[in-house]
Amino acid sequence: MIQLYEDVEPIHYQSNLLAIKIIEVRNNWELGLLRWHYHKELEFIFVKKGSVVFHTVDQSYRLHKGDVLLIGSNQLHANQRIDCEEAVYLVMHVKLQPYFEPAITPYYHYFSEHHRPLSELNVIFRQQDAVRRRVGQIMRHIFKEMQTQTDGFELAVSLHVKQILLSLYRNDTFRSDVRKGPDLYALQPVFQYIDQQLSDKIDMKEACKLLNMSYNYFSKHFKDVMGTPFIEYVNFRRIHMAERHLATKTASVNEVARMVGLENITHFYRLFQRYNGCTPKQYVARLKQRG
Repeated sequence: MIQLYEDVEPIHYQSNLLAIKIIEVRNNWELGLLRWHYHKELEFIFVKKGSVVFHTVDQSYRLHKGDVLLIGSNQLHANQRIDCEEAVYLVMHVKLQPYFEPAITPYYHYFSEHHRPLSELNVIFRQQDAVRRRVGQIMRHIFKEMQTQTDGFELAVSLHVKQILLSLYRNDTFRSDVRKGPDLYALQPVFQYIDQQLSDKIDMKEACKLLNMSYNYFSKHFKDVMGTPFIEYVNFRRIHMAERHLATKTASVNEVARMVGLENITHFYRLFQRYNGCTPKQYVARLKQRG
């Protein structure tokens, strides 16, 4: 049975400077319980004992001892206890933004998730045992540092997080040229404006002002960098938010449409079907079937 919760899951960092939280979890909840949720932080799971299942909208992962899983920012997911055996695993939430110092900004395009969810990188853990073992070991080091918080732990944890990012980047055999990072990074104020205004009117003129660009130049620049027009990107973000609301709120489809700034319900349905290949009600039914 799927239980729908009302709000995004809040992550209370153990260090605001590092924007990180890492805990050890034991699966002592009832068998079969699913909880769909999301959060802006990336989530890494490392299984120390037993087995557990994690679901995303499109895929299920049965994890065993030694396995590692990456769940993208704001990606709907749920966990499930599948048998009576105790499972113990580390769960690490980390917000990447504080780690994008000047030396890393050229790679912002790769890690930003504006073009793809980072969960696609789970193929690395499935296919490369050495990378999986290395990331699992790094997570153990991070957990120890955050538990003891001895002098210099911020330096140690920061380095460990960057080691994980480096391991993913260097072992992604399908990666394309990512050195478009500075252009994409410069659009951060625009991305923040869009996310803050998703439930209200979004005006491209306001976005232009944030970057001190003319309307026409901004329109062309945004499409060149993102590969899609501004309005299409906004629509994508609105529907992506609608997906999360449908999974986590007890609201009607009409209410969800208004929550994401789409008052015209016909337009909302058309957009939703374009991005998901199904209606909102079919989408919710699909989530329930995964339970």
